[in-house]
Amino acid sequence: MALTKLKALEARPGEFAPLPRLHLAGLGQIQDKLSRPVFIDGAWVLPVVQGGKGVSATNGENAGAWAAENAGGTISGTGAAIAYAENGRPISYPYTGRTRQERHEELVAWSIEGAILQVGIAHRASGGKGRIRLNFLKEAGGAMRVMRGVLAGTRLPDGGNMVHALTMGAGLPTEEDARICADEGVYLDPIISSVMALKVLLKRAFKKWQGSYGDLIGAVVYEDPWLAGGHNGITSREDPEMPEDPFERVRCVRRIMVEAGMEDVTIVMAGGVWYLRDWKHWLDNPEIGPIAFQIGTRDLLTRESPVSDEWKHLLLSMKEGDVALNKFSPTGFCSSAYKNGMIKELCQRSERQVPFSRTPDESIAVLIEGQGAANKKIFVTPKDKLRVDAWIAEGFDRFMPTPDSTLIFVSREKEREIRLDMAECAGCLANCGLSAWSQNPQKNFATGKLADPRVYCIQKGLVGAIQGDDLDHKLIFAGHNAFKAADDPFYRDENGKVYIPSVKQLVERLLAGD
Repeated sequence: MALTKLKALEARPGEFAPLPRLHLAGLGQIQDKLSRPVFIDGAWVLPVVQGGKGVSATNGENAGAWAAENAGGTISGTGAAIAYAENGRPISYPYTGRTRQERHEELVAWSIEGAILQVGIAHRASGGKGRIRLNFLKEAGGAMRVMRGVLAGTRLPDGGNMVHALTMGAGLPTEEDARICADEGVYLDPIISSVMALKVLLKRAFKKWQGSYGDLIGAVVYEDPWLAGGHNGITSREDPEMPEDPFERVRCVRRIMVEAGMEDVTIVMAGGVWYLRDWKHWLDNPEIGPIAFQIGTRDLLTRESPVSDEWKHLLLSMKEGDVALNKFSPTGFCSSAYKNGMIKELCQRSERQVPFSRTPDESIAVLIEGQGAANKKIFVTPKDKLRVDAWIAEGFDRFMPTPDSTLIFVSREKEREIRLDMAECAGCLANCGLSAWSQNPQKNFATGKLADPRVYCIQKGLVGAIQGDDLDHKLIFAGHNAFKAADDPFYRDENGKVYIPSVKQLVERLLAGD
């Protein structure tokens, strides 16, 4: 496929107050410990790593700024920007294909070109310092093809690569992922959320690995499933409403790593990290071992961050409890997002839901004749019929079937929006619950399940957010401690006016324990 070369424009500075001089507290024991480098992805770097996020929420400019501070910079390899508009915001991929398969091929091609562009920007900005990491969502459509294409396109003349490591979440890496990294000479940094995930990973992805794990695994990222933003690794064995102590979980992860000969491999703690002083008991702790900290939400509040000024101001206004776990992702994973109008509407949509049958029986015998489900006859219980009548009276007179033999009731406008999202699917996920798309041609590019109108289009939600379009109705992933920004004096000047620091200033602040 021939791709038109688009020029990447530099983002314009945000409309914020000037940055004041940063005054840090006096040096203390925690600063001494945080100043000690750790070994990550083949180099000794500062123990702070940029959170990877997804769909252009990190790019070459801000990842390169992190690396330039001798830290870990992380580029989103999923939906990497190919170009920027005059306002500095990434443009959408220009799909022209008429079928999902055609658009999926365009998605893969644009993703490769975008990631190569962003890696090159980061490589130049880093000045040869730190580490450049590329973050992939395992469940992203065409992820392995994009990985191969990007690594092939970022090789250096000396045989090395501009990318030092791949991080991978929203699904565990496989043996093939490990082989790609080994062949290209880059590290693989798996993202796990439990001891069980680590055990499965070592057994599945690395069971045939003949060398030391440290030769391939540059770090193990432990992402707390109750605190991290975006997709979370909560399993059926864990209660989303009952958070567990991350120290105990990471201590168990380290024990398995020691048994596997990985006692010197750094663990990167991700999720819930705001002030590093809160984690001082992790430093120099033999039960935890080499440790670094991943900074996700705070990274958004930097001048180099590609998210819009509106998004940054939104983060600074969040209150405790504004970010919550939900099950509306078309990936099937739980995720943590800001409870804006979009998430609230999805909650209400699922509440307007009843079991149904297409044939009557002893309990489901009341007929609904109306719009939706191709105007076929639908039967519900007498009790649910009363609820349905009330919803219809409120204007939610369109019903749509779900894979769980239930109906949801929505307005005509919302039904059109949902069906348009289904129709315009570009295969951005390996398997999409909303459109029932599968990237597997052996399954005729279908999951075999009914499309689920209870979930969102993740591509439109995330791309719209990064472009700054109507943030109340777009997908705003954030960590559960995002509310701390509102009271953090780092983001206010002497007059109480908002300012946004540079990555350099943020790293300095983090290493001071703040």
